[in-house]
Amino acid sequence: MAQSETPIVKFQADPERKKAKYILTGKVIDKQTGDLISGAAVHVDGFFTGINTDRNGMYLAHLDSGRHRIVFRQFGKKGQPFIVELYGDGVLDTELENLSFELETFIVREEEKDRNIKSPITGVTKMNIEDIKLIPTLMGEPDVFNVLQATPGVTSVGEGSSGLNIRGGQADQNLIMMNEAIVLSNSHALGFLSAFNGDVVRNFTLYKGTVPSNFGGRSAAALNIEMSKGDFEKWNYSGSLGTAVSKLLVEGPIIPEKTSMIAGLRRSNANWLLQRVDEPDVRNSNIRFHDIYLGLNHKFSQEHSLDFSLLNTGDYFRFSDQFGFEWNNLVTSLTSNNLLSENFSLIGMAAFGSFNNGFFEPSGTDPSIIKNGLYYFQGKITGLLTLENTDITIGGEAIQYQMRPETLLPFSGESGIFQEKVGKQKGLEFAPFASIDWNPTENFSISGGLRYSQYHQLGPDSVHRYQEGLPRTRLTISGIDAIDEGSIVRYGGFEPRASMRWTFNEVNSIKAGYSSMFQYLQTISNATGPTPIDLWQLSTTYIQPQRSHNLSLGYFRNFKENEWSTSLEGFYRTTENQLEYRDFADLFLNPHLETEVIQGQGLAYGAEFLIQRNTGGITGWLAYTYSRSLIRTTSEFSEIQINRGNWFPTNFDRPHIVSLVTNFHLGKGRNFNLNFNFSTGRPVTAPSTNYLVNGILIPDYSDRNQFRIPNYFRVDLSYLAKGFVRNWNDKINFSVYNLLGRRNAYSVFFQREENFLRLRPYQVSVLGSAFPSITYSVTFNK
Repeated sequence: MAQSETPIVKFQADPERKKAKYILTGKVIDKQTGDLISGAAVHVDGFFTGINTDRNGMYLAHLDSGRHRIVFRQFGKKGQPFIVELYGDGVLDTELENLSFELETFIVREEEKDRNIKSPITGVTKMNIEDIKLIPTLMGEPDVFNVLQATPGVTSVGEGSSGLNIRGGQADQNLIMMNEAIVLSNSHALGFLSAFNGDVVRNFTLYKGTVPSNFGGRSAAALNIEMSKGDFEKWNYSGSLGTAVSKLLVEGPIIPEKTSMIAGLRRSNANWLLQRVDEPDVRNSNIRFHDIYLGLNHKFSQEHSLDFSLLNTGDYFRFSDQFGFEWNNLVTSLTSNNLLSENFSLIGMAAFGSFNNGFFEPSGTDPSIIKNGLYYFQGKITGLLTLENTDITIGGEAIQYQMRPETLLPFSGESGIFQEKVGKQKGLEFAPFASIDWNPTENFSISGGLRYSQYHQLGPDSVHRYQEGLPRTRLTISGIDAIDEGSIVRYGGFEPRASMRWTFNEVNSIKAGYSSMFQYLQTISNATGPTPIDLWQLSTTYIQPQRSHNLSLGYFRNFKENEWSTSLEGFYRTTENQLEYRDFADLFLNPHLETEVIQGQGLAYGAEFLIQRNTGGITGWLAYTYSRSLIRTTSEFSEIQINRGNWFPTNFDRPHIVSLVTNFHLGKGRNFNLNFNFSTGRPVTAPSTNYLVNGILIPDYSDRNQFRIPNYFRVDLSYLAKGFVRNWNDKINFSVYNLLGRRNAYSVFFQREENFLRLRPYQVSVLGSAFPSITYSVTFNK
């Protein structure tokens, strides 16, 4: 744009109160959506000043008196220049509009290409929905969790297992949020898909290194998934019909430029695929799921808005007539965003969540179902003060958990099962927090924070007493104390967080970070990996909260004007009071779970390497992770120690993980994508010897997790084409999950066959063949 076309803005001060420097502030708005833009860069007189808009789209700059050329920039949007004659403090708001481009040239990102160099926080992965949609996944669905597993440091126990293992952590050590509201159940179809419909996801941010002080309650990582807002100007309708999943999306203005809504519905239709499998048990199985998202957004003014979000999910899985799971989840939140002054904003959020699950056996002599769950209330208030080169965050958060009773019920009228019920706990967690982000120079920044968390287990509950000098077992119970109300036990402490970034030129930076976190809510399971029926367990007198210490160090380097970005990060984490189940643990309908679990020390360490191409005809990344996850029990009683108190691998210890993601942009809205995934097989416990006693062969099992299943390897591909029907805004997505049809092992079991004395190993594969899917989508505008 020529200088003559550049708007000229003048700010004058009182002639008697002239100063050498003045303050220029304002907000940056997305012209298409009306949303405030975070992370937009402010360039002054041709240079990047190190100033970006905050999470509320606000910026603040201290500039010399005089004439300046200021340009607001955001990758994927047109730069907006101004000539500012600054002779007094001023407020300058601006709007940025999208660039017009072909997919073969750009991938739209919500942050600048060099943010990996200049961001002060270590171990951050951020991606928007346009990136997610290019990755081939099971059932052809753009999925947050599947994409995350292709990034460094993130994996899972295997196919058919819910949850993520991040930097060697357990799945329950990750704080999963939707618009900062806690989500406890976040998967569909036993973990093959996340519960977040890609059509209503805007972006996500994963903190796997230093977790900011405004997030807490977990000991490993935090993942915040930001949902899209509805269009404030026009109505949009879209629908998708696929071989496995069907979807419907509606968004638009209830009151133009004031109130918008977005609603997304997704449901499965994959049972017809099961019915074409040769195995009779698979043909007689049933799987179905749905999720519904509703978002309402109202703008009282440019400074004040109110957002409402609701997510409801439901799943049902039955394997033949042998067993099944069912679970559902509800999360709803109300968020008030307020800009109270030019440099101070206040955000208040209230949320409610409910999770229910069940495990049933529909056949046999006594068909039954076991149900459990919990619900919770969450409140949070956050204030952000933006000063010159400094951002200050203060606030507080409180969460009250109420566990539902664990209940055994007859599955049918013919069942001889009598109802049983075991009461569960109630707890309150609250924490004030504060942090400061300081950028004294363009080359150096530091972020420090402090969170002080406290937890109270509240009555009513029954606390068992045990004989002194003996391990806690059913046989050593000496009495029970019934507590009707009040605080039963209290835990808490300080959680410091800190990170720094040093940029020694435009394309190189070093970052380091530390965080300490408490975790008061955990899951208990004796399964290989997370399942829908895992028991959520609050901290009690005998089950103490986890505490972790997380260290990370990284080197970041970009090439060819940020076309290529690379990083090498190392991490080290220790965890106190990490739960492990005892041998032959009996977990369900147990009023004294402390007799079936043992706490110990966790250790995770490793390194992550990433090389990524951001622009061009071929984009994607190569990620390699070396990661170890170990645990040892620390009981004073040798008879209940696992592996004699020695370190041993956790169920999710997978030392080597390689992911290659390639996107070929073919032009005219066409993309071909090919992914390669490799990982070390996870640990298992297996028979090491056999003894013959009175003609009976008795297996002797190894120490826990001393063997490994075979390595995992998978290839996926997808083809995405837009404009399939002329003059329609439509697209078709064809994908093949597990292209080579490999029978990757999920687990191994041992069974004695007829005429064989020894136990023989058998491999269990969840998906042992290629899984193709095709989805057709169309969008209409009104």
